[in-house]
Amino acid sequence: MLYLDITGKASRRRCKDIIEWFKAKYLPNHHLDITVAHRGLKREGAQGFCTVMDCDHRPREFLIDMETTLDDQTYTIVLLHELWHVYQHVSGSLRDKRGVRHWKNVNADDLDYADQPWEHEAVEMEMKLYNSYLGLGPESHGKGTSFPNRLTNS
Repeated sequence: MLYLDITGKASRRRCKDIIEWFKAKYLPNHHLDITVAHRGLKREGAQGFCTVMDCDHRPREFLIDMETTLDDQTYTIVLLHELWHVYQHVSGSLRDKRGVRHWKNVNADDLDYADQPWEHEAVEMEMKLYNSYLGLGPESHGKGTSFPNRLTNS
C-alpha cells in the first residue's frame, strides 16, 4: 500500500506516476507513506532531499523535497535518485541508529558528502532507473512502447 501526498507547484500526475512505478518495481510488498514537497531549494544548493520521518529501525514514512524549477527530464532523474534513497532505507543498507548514519552496518557518519557510498550508489542508479522508467532499458515497464490492440489481434 502506498500513501502519497504531493504538495507545491509541480505536475502531480508525473510525480505520482514515477513513484507508483518505482514502488511497484522495487518495493511492491512494503507499506509506504511518502510526502513529496515541491519548494525552492536553490538557496540550499540542492535539487532534492530524502528524509526519514518515522523510526530508525524500520522506516516507512518519508519526506522528499523537490526543487520546483526543474525541467521534466531533470525532475524525473532527481525524483528517482531520491526514491533510491527510500529503497536504501527500506532495504536496510542505509540506516540511522541513534542519530548515527550507517551504510551496510558500518558507521559512516563522519564521511563528507562527496564520499558517501549511498550517494554514489544513487547517482550510479539514476540513468538505469530513468531508462527503465522510460521503457528504454532491459527491465522497462513498457513506457514508450506500443501495445497491440486487443480488438484487432495486431
